Amino acid sequence: MLSIGIDFGTSNSSVAVFDPAAPLTAGRPNVKLLELDAHANDKRVMRSLLYIPRDGEIVAGQRALDMYTEQNTGREVKMERHSLGEVTMTFSEMEVVKEAYAMVDVNEPGRLFQSLKRFLSMTSFTKTDVFGTEYSLEELVATLAQQMVRAAEAALGSRISSLTVGRPVRFDDDDEKDRGALARLEEAWGRVGLDQVSFMEEPVAAAHHHASETRLAESTRFLVFDFGGGTLDITVAEAQGDSIHVLATGGVALGGDLLDSRIMKTRIARQFGRGARYEPEGLPVPSHILARLRTWQSIVELNRPDRLEIIRDARRRSDSPRELAALESLVTRNHGLELFRAIERAKIALSEEEQAEVWLQADNIDLAEGITRDEFEAAIGAQVKSSRGCVLDAVRQAGVEPEEITLVITTGGSSLIPVFRNALRESLPRAELTAASTFTSVASGLALAGGTVK
Repeated sequence: MLSIGIDFGTSNSSVAVFDPAAPLTAGRPNVKLLELDAHANDKRVMRSLLYIPRDGEIVAGQRALDMYTEQNTGREVKMERHSLGEVTMTFSEMEVVKEAYAMVDVNEPGRLFQSLKRFLSMTSFTKTDVFGTEYSLEELVATLAQQMVRAAEAALGSRISSLTVGRPVRFDDDDEKDRGALARLEEAWGRVGLDQVSFMEEPVAAAHHHASETRLAESTRFLVFDFGGGTLDITVAEAQGDSIHVLATGGVALGGDLLDSRIMKTRIARQFGRGARYEPEGLPVPSHILARLRTWQSIVELNRPDRLEIIRDARRRSDSPRELAALESLVTRNHGLELFRAIERAKIALSEEEQAEVWLQADNIDLAEGITRDEFEAAIGAQVKSSRGCVLDAVRQAGVEPEEITLVITTGGSSLIPVFRNALRESLPRAELTAASTFTSVASGLALAGGTVK
């Protein structure tokens, strides 16, 4: 029976298939990555994106991003107050019934959902209204998962009845939120309609992949550093013949999305009013406005009339009218996602170059902000320290010394960032660093592990 593994990632996802009965190829198990996305540059990797237009069509992957970009970038955002009906609030022994309202973008042609897995630990995100249809977070995750399974079935030419799904070691540093996130992930996959779904920690799967690719010397102690868009996950393991023995796992809620936010806060936000002051009082622009520049999703929240009025008042009265005009365009013309894609491109470039540029020219936005690798590394210093602590904690839990780790296997897009690789070398001085298949090693390992629940 075929074994299917799916790396359901925060930013990217992939699916692998392994036939245990098939002969080895050059001494290795024959694992195949399935083509999931005909619109992507690498058809084996699907962006973990879901787009729902007003007509109710479900669109996933690269086409979701393309459709959102085509329909939304540069359009006018028009917020109106809509009734949600009556809600009952209980205070001690008294109940109060009030009409509930929400601000709705009546010009919005469709909703884009990104990094859904990252919201599983957020107890405040329970449900959302999508053009009159209410979706729980679990339903949105299940909808995206169904799109991936259907694409995999089309590539495979047969129905998938069971598979192994990757999961982070930790969704959140808070134990209760971490347990709740796993329960929500399990519930979401329970809605997909498969006969059996098993879960395995993602860095454990990456370790299985590497063990199948490279014959490790007996008793080799190694560490897997799985650093993707939403989480950093660590596994410490030991090679035992053709298998591996997991000694410890660890993780922290740190990913590429947070690094993008750090670039925005430390380098780019000043081009949109951070540091601006009202004249002649010298008071700063309210921090709750600038705090919403941390993600493209929170930028959209600035379209509320009361917040827009603050932005427009600051534009008239502050010492930085050009920057506040750029902020108004960023918000009202829906350029937030476009801006964060530019930030991400610069971040990726800095893994190869010493300097990159965040560039965006649109409406009143005239952005060409250079950033050096040193500046980027300074901006993410706390995150580098957190990653180092996560690594050393996992090594301690494994009951070994840092000098006993002789191999580090890195996977995930963020693992390519030089400052994190340098931190690994400093923390594990005898270890050789080797990069596994950046976006597909976890899926391959899940397929190889084939239904083993961790």
